[in-house]
Parts: sequence; structure tokens; C-alpha cells
Amino acid sequence: MRIGCRPFAYRRPEFAAYFDAHCVQLPLKTGDAAFFNPALFHAAGHNRTSNIRRIANLLQISSAYGRAMESVDRAKMVKALYPALREGRLDAGAQARVIAASAEGYAFPTNLDRDPPLGGLAPQTQAQLMEKALGERWDSPKFAAAVDAQTERRLT
Repeated sequence: MRIGCRPFAYRRPEFAAYFDAHCVQLPLKTGDAAFFNPALFHAAGHNRTSNIRRIANLLQISSAYGRAMESVDRAKMVKALYPALREGRLDAGAQARVIAASAEGYAFPTNLDRDPPLGGLAPQTQAQLMEKALGERWDSPKFAAAVDAQTERRLT
């Protein structure tokens, strides 16, 4: 396993060049395990061995502290809050706090085939969609339709 050799930002040549130049090889033997922060850029690299057949199990576990245990319907929350935020009675800081507390600010998990990153390293978050809609003064039905479409794209 090569740690740091191919980042999620593999489409950016400067990232690929940096990580190709600075990656390290991690030799593994049967029964070995590697644990690392999910934010670490990692990849398997090239297997140039022709006389050994290899297989690996990958188990990804989210950070125990990164996500809440309970599930909340953020789409329903942002659609309910949008009309009040659109009225513009809150200052920019208060509006940002409402968005941060209600809208999904993390782009994953998602279906990257249906929800690819466009113009960035990750797909648009629900929070970014809400900020855009407020900035462009979308009406509530247009925002609700955009939230529903985004939610559908994220499903596998």
C-alpha cells in the first residue's frame, strides 16, 4: 500500500505530482492491518508482482466523533427554514449559523456516478445549495425541488 500517492483530488495535476513525489511504501504481509485517518490521501499503487496473487479486505469505519449517532431529516429541516431565511431578517453571521446547524455541510456519503464533483473536489453540499439559493433569491418551490433532486442524486 502506498500512503499519500494518489489523493481524492487526482484530477488536479499539481496534487498528483506532489503525492507521487512524496508517497511512502507500506509493505504488508498476510494478516497485517493498516489503520489511518480517513482524511489521509491513500491508494494501493501498482502491483508489479507477477507470481503472487493478492487480495485485500477494505473496511472503512467513519470517525466515532465525526458524525452524530442519530438520524435527522435535514432536507425537511432546510425546506422548512428556507422561507424564513429568505425574508432576510437575520444578519449574515446569524444566517450562516442557522445553515450550519440545519443543512448538511458534508458532501459524503454520496453516489459519485450520479453526484460528481463539479468545479471542486467534492459534490455540492446541502449547505452550499442553500447558500446559493438564498444568494440568488430562489422561491421556496424552486429550492425544495433542488433539495429533492440533490437528495435523490446522493442515493445509491
